[in-house]
Amino acid sequence: VFNARETLGRFAVGEAAVDSWFDLASVSKIICATMLFSLMDEGRLSPDDLALPYLDGAGEATKRRLKSVTLRQLLTHTSGIAAWYPFYADGRPFFTALEHVLATTPEEQGMVYSDLNFMLLGLIFQRVSGLSLREGLERYIRQGLGIREIAYGPVDPALCVPSCFGNQIEKEMCRERGMAFDGWREDGVAVRGECNDGNAYYYWHGASGHAGVFATAGALTKLCQFYMNTARPAFVRAMEEDVCGRGLAFDKRETFPEGCGHSGFTGTSIYFSRARDVGAVLLTNRLCRAPRGEANMQDARRALHYALLGREAPKTV
Repeated sequence: VFNARETLGRFAVGEAAVDSWFDLASVSKIICATMLFSLMDEGRLSPDDLALPYLDGAGEATKRRLKSVTLRQLLTHTSGIAAWYPFYADGRPFFTALEHVLATTPEEQGMVYSDLNFMLLGLIFQRVSGLSLREGLERYIRQGLGIREIAYGPVDPALCVPSCFGNQIEKEMCRERGMAFDGWREDGVAVRGECNDGNAYYYWHGASGHAGVFATAGALTKLCQFYMNTARPAFVRAMEEDVCGRGLAFDKRETFPEGCGHSGFTGTSIYFSRARDVGAVLLTNRLCRAPRGEANMQDARRALHYALLGREAPKTV
């Protein structure tokens, strides 16, 4: 728990320590977005830029579907792209597989949270910057913001809590789609220092715009404090935009009252409110509940965030 200037309190329970590294899962999207905002701050990109000119290798269906899609729409999950697809089970080059996805799925309406949006944003960052995602994180996060305890995996397993015991959930998601994959990690064996997300791990070799980053609570506190203190327009705009309850990458819906944040599938989340000068990083490994399966962290997140504002979280329907 922190404000814009200092850490107000921190603690760990179970086998975690306050400086343990966690698989951030989709909180990685905020890392990718921060790197993109850095390019916008340098005048090299704008939220209103069309995405397609930066996507070398796009096929005809991709060009048709994305011809008017902007970076803002990718960042706010209003691009119309399907929510998920197991590229690792498809096995073809990305734009070949994406062509299949966009040719065989309808255009989504409104806000549909999609990992594919941030896979594309990761590629756009690399195209514009000339850096890999790992190099971008080093330049813009570790050096640019002075945040050291953060990296794309693999990370030294001794630093990390386990994130899962295999990919049983994605196995079922593939089965439901009639898709097979023979490269799964062994069930029941703890995964440490390698990302849980199947596309990030099996297909993108540990580094993607949508997943793959590991960090400590202290590192994420520093990232949130940067956003709480900055006056740089590209970053401020990201927090102030509100499209279907999304900022640019940030989630602004009721789980993040009077502020914004993001959550990750592995049980991670960040939250901060510039207006109320308070925030929290909550890192859990919710998938490590074998044989009980994954835990639902959303109620705990909401309760924590509202408690920081001295309020009780509204009841969910």
